[in-house]
Amino acid sequence: MFPQKGKAKKPQDEKKRASDPEGYFDLAKKELLNNPNAFLKELIGYDKDHIPPALIAKVKPMMEHEDMAEAKVKSASGALVTVRLWLCAMITYHEVLLIVNPKRAIAAEMSAKLDVVMANLNEKRAQVKAIDDKLAKLSAEQAALEAKSKALNDEIDDCGKKLIRAEKMIGGLAGEKDRWTQIVADLTTQLTLVVGDSLVAAGAISYSGSFTSKYREDLEEIWRTSLTEQEINFTKNITMSAVLGDPVTIGAWGVAGLPSDKLSVENGIIMFKSRRWPLMIDP
Repeated sequence: MFPQKGKAKKPQDEKKRASDPEGYFDLAKKELLNNPNAFLKELIGYDKDHIPPALIAKVKPMMEHEDMAEAKVKSASGALVTVRLWLCAMITYHEVLLIVNPKRAIAAEMSAKLDVVMANLNEKRAQVKAIDDKLAKLSAEQAALEAKSKALNDEIDDCGKKLIRAEKMIGGLAGEKDRWTQIVADLTTQLTLVVGDSLVAAGAISYSGSFTSKYREDLEEIWRTSLTEQEINFTKNITMSAVLGDPVTIGAWGVAGLPSDKLSVENGIIMFKSRRWPLMIDP
């Protein structure tokens, strides 16, 4: 049958087997079953995927012979029943392969194509991943730039507000500049008058305390006339109160109960500005 190992069979032996099945069985018992282990190994290791079609065409009619019926085989040898089953299985397997192998070839071709497609897909996936990574990096850079842009815009806005305040301050200082300039000019002028003004104030503190208000005014007028004759500059109509009087202090005196008339105010100035015990008339 299928196992081809062992001695070659002569044509007359084949004819004898075909014409005498029982003799065939006897021969099988003698040649195949005398060493069951070796025969079993041949069956197990048989190359069932490459059975020659000519061998199938030769064996299949033999298996369909009435003498190869399971009962006949069993009557000849119970061990050969399994061999018959093996033969039927090999024939069936070969017939199935005739259907399956083309499909296997198609499947292999499709698998090869699938491998190519999967390789291309993996390559595209790698490219997509690289693009996604680059996009994530660019997105992070964009977020950082947007945050920096926002910070810069906030800083620009803050600087704009500071510029507006600075312009207002500069505008206000421009007015202050004019005022300060005028104050400097006034102080410069007053500096040239301070000697004459001080002489009038010092004379009033030293000598006018014991006189009435009218006499004090006459004394100040005499001193102003003398300053003019001596060509000493002084403020026009300068008085002791104008030189030494402080409006805030005079107001506090009024709150404390000092009368607000000219004589009383002059008496207060004489008391606070004198270095000696003053002599004056209390109204």
